Order: sequence, then C-alpha cells, then structure tokens
Amino acid sequence: MKPSARLFATLSMALFSLVATAQTPSGQAFTKYDDQVLKGIDYVYNLDFEEADALFDDIVRKDPKSPVGHFFKGMVLWWKMMLDLDDTRYDERFSDYMQTVIDLCDERLEVNDRDLEAMFFKSGALGFRGRLRANRGQWLKAALDGKDALPIVSRIQKVGKGNMDVLFGLGIYDYYAEAIPEQYPAVRPLALMFPKGDKKRGIARLDSCMRFGHYAKVEAIYFLTQIYYVYEKDFAKATEFAKMLHERYPDNPFFYSYLGRCYAASGYWKEAEEIFTDIWKKHQRGAKHYNDRHLREAHYYIGMALMNRRDLKDAFAHFTNAVNLSIKVDAKEPSAFRVLSELRLGMIYDAQGERAKAIAHYKKVLDMKEHQDSHAKAKMYLKHPYSG
Repeated sequence: MKPSARLFATLSMALFSLVATAQTPSGQAFTKYDDQVLKGIDYVYNLDFEEADALFDDIVRKDPKSPVGHFFKGMVLWWKMMLDLDDTRYDERFSDYMQTVIDLCDERLEVNDRDLEAMFFKSGALGFRGRLRANRGQWLKAALDGKDALPIVSRIQKVGKGNMDVLFGLGIYDYYAEAIPEQYPAVRPLALMFPKGDKKRGIARLDSCMRFGHYAKVEAIYFLTQIYYVYEKDFAKATEFAKMLHERYPDNPFFYSYLGRCYAASGYWKEAEEIFTDIWKKHQRGAKHYNDRHLREAHYYIGMALMNRRDLKDAFAHFTNAVNLSIKVDAKEPSAFRVLSELRLGMIYDAQGERAKAIAHYKKVLDMKEHQDSHAKAKMYLKHPYSG
C-alpha cells in the first residue's frame, strides 16, 4: 500500500470497530440482544461461521429494522475475507449489509439524533465499508466513508460519556494519526486534513479498552499486537498480546500465525518453528480454515528457522515450497514471502558454491518489488557471494 493510501485508509477508518461498542454510560449494554451479540462475536473470532450466522439470522428475523443483526451478518463475511484478502467473492454482499445498516440507522437518527445504537452501528458500517474499499484500492471512496464517520464518532463521545469501548476507536485514531506521518514524511501535508494524533495517548486508550471495555476488548488486543509488532518494534509486547488472542481463539489461524511471527521477530525460533510446523500439519490434515496462504507462511518461517541452524537442504525445500505457493496465491504482484524466499534460495545456492544459480535468484529479486531490504541484499550478494 502506498504511504498516501495508507494514511487515508488508516486515519479515515481508524474508528471502524466502534460498531460493537454499544454501552450506556452506566456500563450496561444498550442493545437487548447483548447476550446473543457477545456469543456471536466469540463465534466470529473463532471462525465458527455457521454458528455465528445462525445467531445473527435469529436477530434479523426477530427485528429486521434493527441494524444489529445485519451488521454482524456482515462481520461474518468480513472474517471470511480476512482469511484471504484477495478473494472478492464476498465484496458485494458485505457492502449490501453495510448499506442496509446505514439506511436503518439513518431512519432512527431522523427520529432521535441521540440514538446511541444507531450512531455506533452507522459509524461502524461506514468504517468497515471504507476499510474494504481501501483494501481494494478505492482510496477516494474509502476516505469519504471515513470523513462521514468521524463526526459521528465525536458525537458518540459526547452523548455516550463514560463509555469505555469508545476508547478503542479513539485510541486507534490517536496512534496512527501520529505514527503514519512519522514513518512516511511525504504524507505529512495530507495529515493536516485530520485532527492531530498522540501515540502515547492512543496506546493508553487501547489498553483501557482492553481492560475495561465490553464489546471491543478483542479488537483492542489485536490492534495493540499490530502496533507493537509493526510500528513500535517491541516484539516482546507484541508476543504478549498475540498469546492472548491465540489462547482465547485457538481455532483462528490468523491469530495463530501472528503469534508465530511475533516469536520469530523476537528471536525465539524454536517456538516459532513449533507453531509453523503445527500450521503445516494442520493444513496437511485438512483442518478448517487453514488455507494455502497459511501454508505458504509456514514454509517460509520453517525455512528461516532451519537456515538459522545451517540445515540448508531442508531449508531449501521449504523456501521452494513458499515460492511455488506464492506463485499460486499471489493475485497481483509477488508477495513479500515470494521475494524473500527467492532471496534465501539465492543465498543457499551461494553457500553451496552454485554461483550461477545464486545470481539468477538475486536477479529475480531485483525484478520484483522491494520488501524489507531485499534489493540491497540482492545487490550486495551479486557483488560479494553469500558465504553464511
């Protein structure tokens, strides 16, 4: 994602999961479907889609004018998309659900402009629709959805004063509004379009939501994991939060893979290898929701662990599998897994004295988009063979 696109996508939709932050200031859930929603959310995160659908279908049947059931029917589709972001089969249905939610909320807000439930679910529907549009490269539409959501969130903060879940969206916004312009100086002029952020306050708000929130606890944990892994580079903290996610939702391969990544980034290669070997085995025996993308990632990290201990033959096999799977699943351009696996294959060929084959792989890397420092390393090894 280009930096400018990342800015629009993140700042505009940072408040997306206020969707499920439906509490009154007293701390009591304001939707009468609270028990079903909480149970359904757990089903969604653990990827028990049929059970979640049945619960939310029941809400729609009982109360078709409520945005609640329609919104969470959309969330089932959202997590199906999360398992493979290049799969566009659910886009239209998901967008229809979000538009239904927006329309139902608008009807209620015309009658009562202080209707908290309607404000929450409208801002959430705008945010999630915008996030999908950002994933599909529709940056202007994504930004417009975010722009429409921001004033609603500000009003929620005033009307629902004392709500701990509202800290989730505010915390995300605070963090990314400062972090993205720091990381990408070229987009600082664009950041002036948005209210100023504060990274420390953002983390504090997410932490409070994680501890005291009602519906948004899990989203807060996930974003803290992402923040510490991607931006803060505090891999010990990221691992701590990733463990929470996996322990709570052990059947979610997205969270399980994230934990493996965190272990690898922390240098705990034994633990990382164990996780990715388990993912590999789960895929082999047809475990639910373990797809070729999870297998590709597993092969890459197992290859890294093996290469670290100089088991080059087996590492080569895993990197080759990662490349072949990348060719199969990469939709538009070579992924980071493809690029970095090609680089590692070149390094292994060099270590084995097969210079011509190593050079061929380095040249492939240079023909692809750079990931991490792949171009710098490929150029370096073209001049000076990798020796291990």
